[in-house]
Amino acid sequence: VADEFLVFPLATATLPVRQHPGLLAGVFITSRLLDGIKPPPARIAAQLPGGVGIVLDDVVTNLWTLLIWASGWWWALRFRSRR
Repeated sequence: VADEFLVFPLATATLPVRQHPGLLAGVFITSRLLDGIKPPPARIAAQLPGGVGIVLDDVVTNLWTLLIWASGWWWALRFRSRR
């Protein structure tokens, strides 16, 4: 649990979660889902020995989460500005 708590801020690094608390909930759920799925290269990172693998797979998972949500947020802002 400590490793997830430690690296979760990576998933919210560029997102306006203070202004949009619902966004934070979505990011958290996505992070947990991806942690279970282990997208590449998180599965490989998890196989590294010791605590390195335990933490590195969460880093990769949270970077994937950030990529997904930052892309979606950018798209939503761009779509809204076209109206």
